[in-house]
Formats: sequence, structure tokens, C-alpha cells
Amino acid sequence: IRRPMSEIVDLSQEIYHKHPLHHVHPPTVMWTHHTYEEAERILGDALGTDDPPWSWTSNVLQMNEHASTHVDALAHLGPGGKTIEEMSFDRFYGPGKAISITHYDGESDAVISVEDMKTACDEAGITVEEGDILLIDTGHYEETYPDPAYSENYIGLSAEATEWMVEKGVVNFGVDAPGPDNANDNTYPVHQVCRDEGLPHRENLKNIDEVVGEEFTFSGLPLKIREGSGGPMRAVAILDG
Repeated sequence: IRRPMSEIVDLSQEIYHKHPLHHVHPPTVMWTHHTYEEAERILGDALGTDDPPWSWTSNVLQMNEHASTHVDALAHLGPGGKTIEEMSFDRFYGPGKAISITHYDGESDAVISVEDMKTACDEAGITVEEGDILLIDTGHYEETYPDPAYSENYIGLSAEATEWMVEKGVVNFGVDAPGPDNANDNTYPVHQVCRDEGLPHRENLKNIDEVVGEEFTFSGLPLKIREGSGGPMRAVAILDG
């Protein structure tokens, strides 16, 4: 029996040479290890022919644990937190919901309040429940990526809004920006709440606006990095067909 196909919305940003990312992390660097022509010569030499039956290409990728779309492990937030390979799958896969809060200027010191969160939930027609993975569309990716403003000017959540998610039982949340704190606030209040409450979060998502108001399964399994403080991932929203 052929099952109906589910619609999959890609929530992940691309990984490429020197893509935009938070300023404290080293840039992603990529280079070609073997071109098709080089591989053809290598294989041809091994086979003793100028016309080998196939060729290949391969690239080298050097990147930080917090490059492109990723999740912060609890270990990233302070000593004693679980590293990425120790964290439970239910932090990365489960019921997802999304809201949109796009009325703030990324160059300001504005932060998303509890009232903003409640209003956005009402507008999206969703109720945040225990076990949910909540995604927050701020419009930042659509407005700025890949310009420098993407990494330099973005709003964030208030500590109170983060605590509100904890009270609702959210197990993970994500934003379409390099971080969930306002770019101008070097005290990182959201990261502090996440540390204290054991709440991981995702950064550098995109296309959240496409699933606002929908109920979906979120899948964003991070790379299994030993003692990792973060995990790059391919994040998607799976809507039932």
C-alpha cells in the first residue's frame, strides 16, 4: 500500500565557504580535495589507463560546532551541562509549533516579551503544550541574509519570555537568527535562562514563516560529536500529507 507523502519544509541554512555566523565563532572554510580531473589521473595511474571507467570529487569542510543551523548543547551554556551526544532524542525530534513576531527593528535593543509570545500564539491559532518544540519567526533571515546585518543586528527574546516557554513545558526552541538574545546585549540573558533551566535552543533557522500556525513534526538531529558543545543539523518540519 502506497502511503501518502508528507510535505517536508526545509528549515536549514546552507553550509558554504565563509557563510554568515555569530562573530565569536571561527568561519566555515571549504576547499576541494580532489577535482574530477585529479581523481581521473589517480585512478588512471592505478589501472594503467588514460581512460578510467569513472571519476569522483571530494571537498574538505572545516567548521565550528555552532556553524549554520545548529543546536546549542547544554554544555555550551556552562560547566556540568550535557554534551551533544549525551542529550535525549526528544530534544531534537517531536511535536513542533511555530509563531511569528516580526514587528521589531533588528538594530534596536528591543526584545520579545511574554505578551508578544501570547499574542503570536493567538494569531497563529496554536496552544503551546508540554513537550513542544517551538520555532519563532522574527523575519530576520528573510530581511537580511546573507548581508552583514544578519550577523550584526537582530532582536532577541526577554528572559521572561524564555521562562514562559519553560513554564509551558517547551523542550527546545529555535530562532531565525544567530542567537536568541538581542545582538546588542552581551550579558546573554536568554542563554542564562537556558543554562539554569536546562533548555536547549536552535540558531540560524530559516523558512519558519512557512509553518506558522501549522502542527508538524520537527526533526533536527545533530551530528554525534563526542563531548560536543553544539551540533550542526539538517532541520525540517514534517507536515502530514
